[in-house]
Amino acid sequence: MRVVQLRQDRASGRASLLIGVAGPVFVAGLATLLAGGVQILTNGGIYDIVLLFGINAIMVVGYQVFVGNAGIVSFGHVAFMGLGAYAAGIVSVPSTLKSTVLPTVPHFLAHTQFGMLPSLLIGGVTAAVFALVAGSAILRLSGAAASIATLGLLIIVNNLLSNAAAFTNGPQSFFGVPDTTNFAWVFVSLIVVVALSAWLKWSPLGLRARAVRENTVAAESSGVRRVRSRLWPFILSAFITGIGGALYAHDLTAFSPASFYVPQIVGILAMAILGGLNSISGALTGAALISFLNEGLRRLETGVTIGPVHIGPAVGISQAVLGVVLIAMLRWRPAGLLGALELEIDPRRPPRARDVDGGETLSGALNVKDASTPTGDLPGRAP
Repeated sequence: MRVVQLRQDRASGRASLLIGVAGPVFVAGLATLLAGGVQILTNGGIYDIVLLFGINAIMVVGYQVFVGNAGIVSFGHVAFMGLGAYAAGIVSVPSTLKSTVLPTVPHFLAHTQFGMLPSLLIGGVTAAVFALVAGSAILRLSGAAASIATLGLLIIVNNLLSNAAAFTNGPQSFFGVPDTTNFAWVFVSLIVVVALSAWLKWSPLGLRARAVRENTVAAESSGVRRVRSRLWPFILSAFITGIGGALYAHDLTAFSPASFYVPQIVGILAMAILGGLNSISGALTGAALISFLNEGLRRLETGVTIGPVHIGPAVGISQAVLGVVLIAMLRWRPAGLLGALELEIDPRRPPRARDVDGGETLSGALNVKDASTPTGDLPGRAP
């Protein structure tokens, strides 16, 4: 009887996990379709903007994996983006060009050239390995101390990239990366990383991390290890952010350590806060809104003419508006637009249910699930 019950519990857990993953993946697929539709309607006129949105979405989802599950605001995730970009760049620069770009690179890399997929994976794995090493020390801290430690991590990585001239060309521009980032690579990667992040969120690993986030003492007294529970989201977050950095490198084709420093974290943080730090769907929403808002404001910086009206250049308006958005969200809606809500697709539920007042409730196949506390994540499972 126990064996039968155990199998039923496992089957229920797998079903809950699949349901949790399906909602965010559906949102990512919808975002992909909308981006493709915009491409068709504009005849590719805003191709670069659409690609930038997709890359931003990947990096914000990576950021949300750690911040949303561990509850620690990170100021250093751009470090993983930089590591992913340089790792992907080093292994993808054509061998014939490496003697010019990296004349002192070790021999085993001088004649190495990989395609797009291996370079993306190498970028993600490099960032994940670095997170594994650094996380063991940083994740013992909590609150403001942990956030400041992540900023220290960013400073360390920036100095490392600036001084490892044999691998990165130092503070000078690293160039020669093939321009292979396209719509398919970006948005297929987006769907995959959203599925990975949703899997971790609804798995026991994410549940334990959020248990520590909500009440560290209670979680540890229940046998949950604080550092280990935070480390898994940190590693996956770094892996996803490293993939975003690799895509960014293949889009820019030339960059320097300054391309991955403090100013870049402001945009990622704003996207995550706007959409909701505890929601994968919120991360996608915030990335879309801020990406297109920034692009519109940047055009204002150079001046724009609308019919008979000419608006002169407004230098710095994009950063100013970004700051206003951050302050307004933190003042009036600190949880973000979506808070902790996720779309849930559950075919096991009846299509509609009537409440006692005769109205209809959202208990159908499409539902919105609040994951703000661990108790609402996987029913029937303890942290």
